[in-house]
Amino acid sequence: MVNFDFTDKKVLISGGSKGIGAVTAISFAQAGADICIIGRNHDDMVKVQDAVLETGRKCQIIQQDISSWDGAQIAAQKALYYSDHWDILVNNAGIAIQSPILEIKPQHWNKTFSVNLEAAVAISQIIVPQMIARKSGKIVNVSSMGAFFGTPGLGSYAASKAALNQLTRTMAVEWGQYNIQVNTVCPTIILTKLGEEFWKDPNRVEQRQAKEARIPLHRFGQPQDVADTILYLASSAADFITGVSLPLDGGMQVSP
Repeated sequence: MVNFDFTDKKVLISGGSKGIGAVTAISFAQAGADICIIGRNHDDMVKVQDAVLETGRKCQIIQQDISSWDGAQIAAQKALYYSDHWDILVNNAGIAIQSPILEIKPQHWNKTFSVNLEAAVAISQIIVPQMIARKSGKIVNVSSMGAFFGTPGLGSYAASKAALNQLTRTMAVEWGQYNIQVNTVCPTIILTKLGEEFWKDPNRVEQRQAKEARIPLHRFGQPQDVADTILYLASSAADFITGVSLPLDGGMQVSP
């Protein structure tokens, strides 16, 4: 992990109960921050909370379904109950429902956009005003390389992430005058626990080799790779970076 100093900063992370969100929460805590995570699975959140507490930092958990606008705003309001200000917001919650475009069901399309896009807006509407009042804040939205490429079976997911990238640019323009930097990190395949299980399948060996061959670094990403990038974008080292959708792809985007 890269060494950053977030001593006494307060970080709110949606989708913080597992995978990238969990590693990001623990990484911020190891760098001195107090954490609040939003998620659906209570047991998973408690595990993250315990890991954060072991670092000596505080961790609040908010069990809330944010697949509706109201649900996302309720979660954000609960966060303000725990603290009247949050220095850093990480909009990490996301879902992917695979389906060919001709077979996408309206409820799956709507849920994908609700979690991947609308929740970022709904939470920001509650959290950002106190950043504006203090003229200080960092927002990191977690998107995907799927926002840049056509990926069969992931039409709704890719569209929602491309929209999140555009939302990030507009957030950066609207809130830049208040010294709030807003950026997006766009990971390629990341080997979370579920990702590890999926790509260790012997039936996918050739598929994995082919995908890794397209990446100049010849490997998939790790959750820590994403967490380190989020910490960088949330740090003072990135004070002059805003409105960027940063590919985190091991060079895949520039590979011939």
